[in-house]
Amino acid sequence: MMRGYNWFNDGFCSFGFGSNFSVWYYLILIGLVIAVIGIISMRRRKHESDGSLDALKRMFVNGDLSEEEYLKRKSVIERK
Repeated sequence: MMRGYNWFNDGFCSFGFGSNFSVWYYLILIGLVIAVIGIISMRRRKHESDGSLDALKRMFVNGDLSEEEYLKRKSVIERK
């Protein structure tokens, strides 16, 4: 009599290192890690550009930059 396969495959969960552990689980795990790293780097980059904009605003308020120069530099920072 043939035994059918169930979700747990004779006591080993399919998400563990059982007999039917698939490459797809590794690919999904690697994809999740890459997504998390991407999100973290995007947040870090946005935070750095916010600091640059704050410094630029202070220079403009102090009178170190003209309005034209301020707008020019601001557009460059926002593009990055």
